[in-house]
This record gives sequence, structure tokens and C-alpha cells, in this order.
Amino acid sequence: MTREILVAIMVLLLLLVAPASAVGTMQTAQEVTLTVSVENQAGESVSNTELTATWEDGSTTVTTASNGKAFVDVPKGANVTITLSHPDYIRNHPYVVKDASEGSLTIPVHQRGELSVAVADSSGTVSDATVTFRKDGRVATKKTTDGDGVVSSGQIEAGEYTVSVVKPGYYRNTTTVTVDDSAETRVMIEHGTVTLTVAVADPHFSPPESLRGATVRIDSIGQFQTLSGGQTSVSVPVNTELSLTITKDGYETVTETVRVRESDLRANSSLSRTPSLTISPLNSRVVAGESVVVEVSDEYNESVEGATVLLDDEEVGTTDEDGRVTVPIDDAGDHTLVAATDGLRSSSVTIRGIAEAGETPTATATATPTAAPTESATPVETNVGSPGFTTMTALLALVAGVALLTRRRR
Repeated sequence: MTREILVAIMVLLLLLVAPASAVGTMQTAQEVTLTVSVENQAGESVSNTELTATWEDGSTTVTTASNGKAFVDVPKGANVTITLSHPDYIRNHPYVVKDASEGSLTIPVHQRGELSVAVADSSGTVSDATVTFRKDGRVATKKTTDGDGVVSSGQIEAGEYTVSVVKPGYYRNTTTVTVDDSAETRVMIEHGTVTLTVAVADPHFSPPESLRGATVRIDSIGQFQTLSGGQTSVSVPVNTELSLTITKDGYETVTETVRVRESDLRANSSLSRTPSLTISPLNSRVVAGESVVVEVSDEYNESVEGATVLLDDEEVGTTDEDGRVTVPIDDAGDHTLVAATDGLRSSSVTIRGIAEAGETPTATATATPTAAPTESATPVETNVGSPGFTTMTALLALVAGVALLTRRRR
């Protein structure tokens, strides 16, 4: 191996190693250290707290020393979420660091606590009631009562909480409770209803046109008809989420969800006519060779521009801004007209072409019985071959031919 080759290899190795070293140095330079202090409500340091820091593509876990501090290395500028674990202390929510940079921070922790809630109405315990535990305006946890109407918050921060209990058909009950290592409370709730008014209107018009006679079906409640003003009113349970289905002949069906709270509610619903096309020739009978004006309208009887008109399944024109087109009727007989646009197709209409006076209309191919031949008093001679060659002449020629053949055989 020559010296030049050795030098080239060494240079190549240096070029390969140098970028890797630079990347390693750059990555190290992009890390910052968070000095984390954990303290209880009395301001005392909490040691032996396990801290787990997570970010978009990584995580790390450290434990606080006797002074309640720990050093956490994280990527510079990262959004870091820090969760804590300690046998005596807890946080209802993780601690979040946005756009991490070198520095110190203090994370407060609280003594552990637990609250048991029993829910009942005038008839007894209430299962499947939702119990929400809030501290300082934030939701700490949300649970549902069991078959005995009881629910436990689980381990949460000790302190003062707002506990709200709600179930569909019941008024919400909110109370304030102090949570310690083993707290209990009982909450009573009551049935309640409010009035739901459903107003149905057609938004095509300005202002929208109220629709009388629309059917409003409310799941688990019943079916109702809108009256004058397009409205219907019904009593419904409080704190429920209801599904409404609204129908009317000639209109598209609409399904909506209405959230009912604890006061009367009005729901405004829009119902539009089912899209359709109608084709209307100004005349149903036209002299063959002339034309007929055709109008195309939509479900609101308004002119449709740009609709394609077909005569006997062949395109013959497109409607103008007034929804009209002139269609030539070339032949006598019945013809079919159809309009189509935007995926819609009208029902067909028939227009008849009439032959002019003195002309014989084009006959429609139909099966016509063949009349039996009638005997004529005077025989009709049929010319075969040249003129004067009658049936009798043909017979005489045949006899002569047979005689000639007989003579030859002899």
C-alpha cells in the first residue's frame, strides 16, 4: 500500500468520525438541567419522591434526595410532563414544564386522602349517577355510583372539594366536602322535568318558513306534530341528551341531538325539501317538424339553469337562466322527455308529434292479421319471362320437351 493511499484512508476516516462527534456534541449542548424541589403544604422538603419526566420522544426517572431536590436532564425547549410517586403524598395533576430551559422549579404535593359518596333519592339508593370531584375549580376525578349507590374517589389530594352529583332525569346536587384520609358523605338528588319546544322551519325562504304538520320523534319520549308556527312543546327529563328525528312528506329527514339542562329549552330545526326535478313542455302535442318549449323546475318550483334535456334518451339541449330550452320534434308519434342535473333525474313526460294535414302519419309497427285471399271472377294472368308467355304456353312447352327426350332415347 502506497503512502498516498494510506493518507487518503486516514482523511476519509476523519471525515466520517468528525460529523458523528459534532452531532454528539450538539446533542449534549441541547440538553438543559431542571433543578426540581418537592415540598409539602407546610413548605417542608419531601425526600424519596420518584419523579418521571416525559417529553415527545423520551423520558427519564430520578428520585429526590434528603433535601427534596433532584436534577432532571431534558431536551432544551421541550414540553415536559413530570409525574410524582410517594407513599404519603400525591398530586391530582402532573406538573407541566413548557419550553424547558436551565433553571429551578418547586413542585408542591399534598397528603393523600379519599372520599366515599353515597347517592340516594326519595325511593332509595341511586346507581349510575355521575359524581365529579373538583378542587380549586379543576376536576380531580369523575366516577359513577355502583349498584348500591356508592362511589369512592380513590386516592386524591386531601383538602376541600366541591362534589357534584347528576343523573339523567334528576336535578344536579352540588356540595362542599373536606377530604382527609377517610371521608364519607351522603348526597340526595330529585327527579325533575323541563319544557322542550321544537320549532321546525324551511330555511330556503327568507325569513325561514314555519312548517306545520312536521313529525318530531324524541327517543324514549314519544312522537309529536308541529302546529301553527311550526312548533311543538313537550315535557322532558332534566340533564338528558335527547335524539330528535324530524320528518315531513316531501322533505328530507333530519336527526339532531339536544342537550337538556335544568331550564326550559327551545330547539330550532331546519327542514329542506327533498331535491327533485320536474320537466314541463308548454304543449303536449306538436306538429311534426316543429319545436316545443320545455321548462325545468326544482323542488321549490323554481327555474333550473343548466339542466340537460333528453328526447328519447338523446341529449337535445340545456336549459337557460329561465330554465327553458327549445326541443325540435322531427317525427310524428309519441316521444319521451326527461331532464337531468347534479345527479338528479326527472320523471319522464310524453309529447306527441302530429303529422300535418294531407300527410300519412308514420305507422306504428303492430301485428296486423293477413286477410284471406278472395277468388276473382276474372283470372289474373301472371307474366313469367317474356311477354305472352302464359301458363298454357308453359304446359305445351313442357309436353314438347318430354316428347323430344323420348325420341332421342330410342
